[in-house]
Amino acid sequence: MLFKKSLKWIILAVVTCLAVTFLGCNQGKINTGDLDPGYQLDPETVTGRIKVTTYLRSGDQSEIALDKWIQTYNKYYPNVTVKTDIIAWSAFATQVASGDIGDVYYTAEVDVYNYAVKNKAAMYLDSYIDLLNIDTSQIYTGLYDLGCYNGLLYMVPSDLSQNVFFTNVSALQEAGLSRPENDWKWDDFRDYCKRLRRTNEDGTYSQVGAFFSTEVCMLYHFFVGWGGNWVDKVNKKVNFFSDEKVLRGFDELINMVSEGDAGIGGLTGAMGAKFAGVDNTTGYVFKLSTYINRIAAYEAFKKLGIKFDVSAMPEMPAHFITGGATGYLVYSKTRNPDAAATFALTLLSDEGQIAFNQIVGGGIPCTKKAIADGAWRVPYPEEEFNYDAFVCYPEAFTASWSECFVPPEIASQINKVIPGLVDAHFSNKKDYKDSLSDLEQTCNEIWATLFDE
Repeated sequence: MLFKKSLKWIILAVVTCLAVTFLGCNQGKINTGDLDPGYQLDPETVTGRIKVTTYLRSGDQSEIALDKWIQTYNKYYPNVTVKTDIIAWSAFATQVASGDIGDVYYTAEVDVYNYAVKNKAAMYLDSYIDLLNIDTSQIYTGLYDLGCYNGLLYMVPSDLSQNVFFTNVSALQEAGLSRPENDWKWDDFRDYCKRLRRTNEDGTYSQVGAFFSTEVCMLYHFFVGWGGNWVDKVNKKVNFFSDEKVLRGFDELINMVSEGDAGIGGLTGAMGAKFAGVDNTTGYVFKLSTYINRIAAYEAFKKLGIKFDVSAMPEMPAHFITGGATGYLVYSKTRNPDAAATFALTLLSDEGQIAFNQIVGGGIPCTKKAIADGAWRVPYPEEEFNYDAFVCYPEAFTASWSECFVPPEIASQINKVIPGLVDAHFSNKKDYKDSLSDLEQTCNEIWATLFDE
């Protein structure tokens, strides 16, 4: 009996080891990303197996994007076997912490700091970029910087996401307004919103020009759109109240809601009642959203017999286009850093970007040539859909998540206050200027206690 039990455990151990070897489970030494002087890398000698852990946003089409990425990589590194590992988005943090994560794994820009710096679960890739002679200037600076910390690249961006306005074109036509050009200005946008507002006899609204989500990433253009500097990384301060230009952006948001030019999520009380009758799908003519949501919105409008299109973000006094990116990190304990790094960095090439983003499950490419290639302009004909709105100002791109600029302890305070700031103001609970002043003080007090990583 004892022999049988021992044999059972031996077999289990062997099976486990084989599984670990095949899947590339990572319990090796920590790789920082440094390479020895004179280090050589020959595609023919890069061998073995790696696992890429990812999350599928759009079903089977996303799997096709992964397959095309792998096929492109294997053209140049034929001796590496890439295994895909699909997990739920909610499982990433746990599996990164436990080490049960792929040699290469998916992330969003908001988690780069936590994974790469806090958890030391990613290696930087600059030494491999130099070794492979990759031209990083092909990626717009603001987008590239999303994957960086202290000037080092950890996340290789896989696709670009810029905020645009999903637009009820039928409402524009009924108001005698043309579809806005992609280079329109903020004053034009405000004028459109005023002309699109429909007010009932009781003072409530049946149609409103624009709608903003309370998510910080969707309000971020009010942080920066009037030229303010809301964060001072050198002195470890935020300036939501003390910088007049930052405050000017919030003034604009409050005024738009007050005048009925824009609605915002989470409104309650008397102000919430004024917007309660506006249809959430079609009643807000301009709704801020991103490329990944275009199909669902287009099909919803089509079902209602209403014309739909996208409009570019209007140019504010200080020209920024807000957005974000997802991408891939290389696990710091990978047993095959050469294969993992070269695989991830395929996404810095035009060929890799086109392969990954040429189908419905992909996104907007990150390289200039791949954007111009246009394979990502799917699934609707270009004469029906303003794809240019998504890429008309990529050089003005800026991240739209506070986590990309400040430590998570500070970002959590911002994410706690900003979403409810407008409702608190109109519900007479707290003036928005007082909210911003208190937020600034709280953040700066916390930041002063944090140590540099």
